[in-house]
Amino acid sequence: MAAVLGIFLVCLASVPARADNAIGMAALEAGDFGRAYALLLPEAEAGNAVAQYEIGRMLDSGRGVAIDAAAAAEWFRAAAEQDYARAQHAIATYFEEGKGVYQDMAQAAHWYGRAAALGNAKAARNLGNLYLEGNGVTRDLIHAAALFRRAADGGNSKAYKNLGYMYYFGTGVVQDAQHAADLFRLGAEDEDAKSEFALGFLQYHGEIVEKDLASALALFQSAAAKGHADGQIFLGRMLAEGEGIEQDIAEAWFWFTLAEAQEPRIASYYFGKYGGAIDTTHKEAARLRAKLWVPKS
Repeated sequence: MAAVLGIFLVCLASVPARADNAIGMAALEAGDFGRAYALLLPEAEAGNAVAQYEIGRMLDSGRGVAIDAAAAAEWFRAAAEQDYARAQHAIATYFEEGKGVYQDMAQAAHWYGRAAALGNAKAARNLGNLYLEGNGVTRDLIHAAALFRRAADGGNSKAYKNLGYMYYFGTGVVQDAQHAADLFRLGAEDEDAKSEFALGFLQYHGEIVEKDLASALALFQSAAAKGHADGQIFLGRMLAEGEGIEQDIAEAWFWFTLAEAQEPRIASYYFGKYGGAIDTTHKEAARLRAKLWVPKS
């Protein structure tokens, strides 16, 4: 009887904790970050992995609390050690970037690997990149391709681009340019900017797929709007030359100006090529637009 009573009291004591966690998560979802932090912190301190991860995210972003990358790393690691895959991915990115911790690519690979084993598609893709470059692990192109494939199968759209380029160049896989185009198309359908550019590039040149300037233009426009520098360059080029669209040097200049921050050498080439076809007033207008421009999320 005493044992049963003891179990009952333990269960009863856990009810407020579970309630606080649920209320904290609801506050987080509602954007009430200060209240969410106050409610979730005791849960995190009590060892709740989900709460630990969310406290880490708030410390990482400064939502409801001052930004503190070192503290965020500690919470991510605490949750990661309880096999919470999202936290494992988070602490891996911290080790890869040297954010809140000393940069350690081997540790990044370790945590990406544990998260990938639990089915985290982002972690599988990031680990694939490490194997592709030989960062923190021995370079292994075959394993990299397998990880990208796993990530793509798990719904990570960015992995289509990675795997696509491996098939395009025959890196770690048997070269298959048509399959590469198909993978770029899958990524583009999920609105991944790098896949959009890659497929647009093939359509622009008529390589592997049928030449289609209208479709290439639409893909470059979509990638450019997301801040993809090469997409901005190619969109500007098509506008400047009137390829698949009415010629518009002023609009082209705007896209070259945006791309300049990421691709200064290439942008400089196009400034030199088309500088004589546009007056100073339009150049300044393009630069002002570029300062106010915000990429599509």
